[in-house]
Amino acid sequence: MKLFGFFELTFIDLLDVALMTFIVYAVLRVMRGTKAVILLMGVGFLILVGFVAESLGLAALGLLISTVKAFGIVALIILFQPEIRRLLIEIGSNPFLRFFLPPERVPINELVSGVEEIRRRKLGALIVIQRRVSLMEYAEETGTIMDAYLSAPLLVAIFSKESPLHDGAVIIKENRILASTVILHPMGHSVKGTGARHRAAAGITEVSDAISIVVSEERGIITLFHRGEPYANLTAPQLKMLLEDLLNYEG
Repeated sequence: MKLFGFFELTFIDLLDVALMTFIVYAVLRVMRGTKAVILLMGVGFLILVGFVAESLGLAALGLLISTVKAFGIVALIILFQPEIRRLLIEIGSNPFLRFFLPPERVPINELVSGVEEIRRRKLGALIVIQRRVSLMEYAEETGTIMDAYLSAPLLVAIFSKESPLHDGAVIIKENRILASTVILHPMGHSVKGTGARHRAAAGITEVSDAISIVVSEERGIITLFHRGEPYANLTAPQLKMLLEDLLNYEG
């Protein structure tokens, strides 16, 4: 197929353009609203200057740009590490890929029952569900390792005010409570006007594929965070439906 009577286009060319468009869109979506956009513009400017220098035969300037580019790749990987991690998580969490993944065996009924009882007793809680990205570094460095079977009564007992384990987050993997009293970082910036518990819950879902659940002690509100986005004012049935969808649950 000829475009405008000049350019010969094949199916491979169209596929190439479509893939590049998707990659650029995915990168810009992940980097939107971050300092990485400004850095990316700077890199683009240097590449443009290098192209002009090479075209005009400016040897000195071309050598300088080539030297910067040689070290720039390593520098970009270091500077863009959080954004690269988010991009890979975004790709791995694509609904198309979820079709090929087995369901995650989290006992949702026990989890929701525990959260609802915590809300009813006006206790505060931060629960993080580990998925494919490991959170063991948080558990081992800042938490209390438990490796206990997940049950509603145990969750309530952990977050009771009399418990020495109620501060910090609980990390869940499948049907086990890996650790409690976990300190999460970094703090999320997508939720404004909220306390440290909500910002920590948002932050962990921005740097991993985890799902976090917060029960507000003051207002008794249940909020779920996924990819940094909050789903607030959830009832127990709504929380259950949302978890079933996100965890590719089959019952």
